[in-house]
Amino acid sequence: MKTKAFTLIELLVVIAIIAILMAIIMPALNAVKRKAASTVCLSNTKNLSLGWYMYMDDNDGRIMSSEDNGTDQYGNFVGWIGVPRNINGSTLSNTQTTPVTDEDEIRGIQEGLLFPYVKEPAAYHCPADNVRTSLYDRTKVFVSYGVPMCLYGSPSGNSKEQIRTFGEIKRPATRYNFVESAETRNWNSSHHFVLGAPEYTGNTEWGWWGPMAVNHGDSSILGFCDGHSEVRKWRDRYTIERVDKIVKAGGGNYGIDYPPADQTLDIAYMADGWAYRHLGN
Repeated sequence: MKTKAFTLIELLVVIAIIAILMAIIMPALNAVKRKAASTVCLSNTKNLSLGWYMYMDDNDGRIMSSEDNGTDQYGNFVGWIGVPRNINGSTLSNTQTTPVTDEDEIRGIQEGLLFPYVKEPAAYHCPADNVRTSLYDRTKVFVSYGVPMCLYGSPSGNSKEQIRTFGEIKRPATRYNFVESAETRNWNSSHHFVLGAPEYTGNTEWGWWGPMAVNHGDSSILGFCDGHSEVRKWRDRYTIERVDKIVKAGGGNYGIDYPPADQTLDIAYMADGWAYRHLGN
């Protein structure tokens, strides 16, 4: 008994139908994937912010430092995370020749003051943060978030232009404590976020400085000092273009950038959320 085989025309028709279906389905699947990553990142920043808040509540209003491995003037460790460590517990540096693994970075996270409150390492990584590689060893960067430099960023110094206690923060529900980072010049090292704020520049005008990440289309996710998190949709084309430029350049040399006069909505938003208020503002 003969079995009927597909003709070439029929096979081509089937392939064409499959291709059409894939063209319809794939954008929808990608949209679902992006939405899922945003949901996870929103949960991450909320958990990190809550952990940051709980630490403050347990320590008489003192906050942890935005610096990794930071120590205060008395030699006490105060960093929110620590630098990567190998399996023997030795700290790693940017001068070593062996690649830093995710496990090394996680061991550094476990040394931080935040870890007792947020013990799931995955909470420190956004699923959409999957393209950054360290300039040091070209491995993927694990920690996706940075803490603003003004939040106890100089624990061993005498700088007065920083926040040391929660009571110094005006309107904590509007001041962010976690920002998605596009930094590639480190692993966990010095994992802070910096703006061109008046206390650093001496100017009244605010500018971009640290490489903020835009991992969710035209949006980023921020955590706030009262323990909540939000999605911020960026309004200015300059904001996203600057991030793209920095990321494509490998996070190399960058300085303070002042956006054009007609594209200041985003920098105004970030300036308003900066915890340290220069000249008492």
